[in-house]
Amino acid sequence: MGIFSYNSKHKFIIGILIMGYSAYHFSGKRLSNSYYETGKPLQSGNFKEGKNHGLWIWYYPNGQKKMEGSFDMGEREGKWLTYNQKGIKISESYYKDDQLNGNFTKWDNSGNFLSSTLYINDKPVAK
Repeated sequence: MGIFSYNSKHKFIIGILIMGYSAYHFSGKRLSNSYYETGKPLQSGNFKEGKNHGLWIWYYPNGQKKMEGSFDMGEREGKWLTYNQKGIKISESYYKDDQLNGNFTKWDNSGNFLSSTLYINDKPVAK
């Protein structure tokens, strides 16, 4: 009988190893980093059980941050910030359960205050 005969335990062991690796690879926490052709980062963040989880950051091609915020199992949570290509903050918002909850504040490209609106459950309440 050969090493890979029909009744060989090797096939079974290899199958178990492949299934174990697949379970590890497709579930749990892992990092997703994407890059522009120049090698500069496009985005970085983590996954948990196949969903965005934890801090995520997106970048402009020049390397400046474009946006950053956190996810809790695929839903936006907490403070989210956006920036222009010079790195100046142009908006700040707060999320709970993937809905705007709190002040949504905007600035122009020079960093001058434009407006602030209070949101509750994704609906504007007051300016």
